[in-house]
Amino acid sequence: MGPCAQRRVVWDCPVSRTARCGKRGLSVVDVAGSVCAPRTLWPLGLLLLASSSLAQQPSSLQPRISPDTITVGDLLTYTVEVPLAADERITGPGAEAAFGRWEVRGYHVEPAPGKAVVSYTLTAFETGKLPVPSIEITVGNPAGKTRSVRTAAVTATIASVLKGEDTRPADIVGPLTLREKPLAIALRVLVGVVIVAAVVLLGVFLWQRKRRLVEKHSRPDPADVVALKALKALREAGLPEAGRVKQHYCEVSDILRTYLAARWGLRTLEETTWRIVAQMRDTRTCAEYAPVVDDLLRQAD
Repeated sequence: MGPCAQRRVVWDCPVSRTARCGKRGLSVVDVAGSVCAPRTLWPLGLLLLASSSLAQQPSSLQPRISPDTITVGDLLTYTVEVPLAADERITGPGAEAAFGRWEVRGYHVEPAPGKAVVSYTLTAFETGKLPVPSIEITVGNPAGKTRSVRTAAVTATIASVLKGEDTRPADIVGPLTLREKPLAIALRVLVGVVIVAAVVLLGVFLWQRKRRLVEKHSRPDPADVVALKALKALREAGLPEAGRVKQHYCEVSDILRTYLAARWGLRTLEETTWRIVAQMRDTRTCAEYAPVVDDLLRQAD
């Protein structure tokens, strides 16, 4: 039997079940020219096909969490680095990423050469070891081509804010009283006194100023000034020249009586000349003017 007969094998070929082996026994060609593989090489082909299939699946990125142990309600930073081509950008899922029992409080993407750093701020309100689930990150380019990468799941520890084994809420206590130093209390009192004194002084100053203004505008003219103005107006009226002599003297008598009432407080408007003169003689401050007033009033009468 020749060398080829000794190395004869059985081939699994759809074209020909039996063929003569080649010189090196690596492959044979049937009459139709088709290449056939030996039955013993099919397992290797399946392994290569499985490897190719796994290579086409999205790779898993390992995220980082900081810190890995928090208390209820505290914030945790979830960071993952996504490799990118020059024209690729992160397109999803953004702040809407689903982290299961974790709440998303913040989202940020930091571009870097050849990659992008995706950060999430998370918080949770359960205690114990809480898994942070895997999320799918979408990457796209201006041409519209997209691909997805998935992160690996990690676990964080959430501790209770309560200390010890007793997890019951503590009783509500009243507000604490803060003790101040004596110097601080003295300074506080001094500042209060200064402020009150300044307000009082300002109020007194404004009140006196207002009172002076009111008195200035409401203070009547002295009696002699009023009388002189009235006599000047009477002279300018020219009653004697118009033949109204009696009216002229009546006006003079009224001006004099008004002056005496305003100057010394005498009752003059409804009194006779004799009574007016008698009041003046009984008043020490104006007794010396009684004869002159008596003469004027008698002439006017």
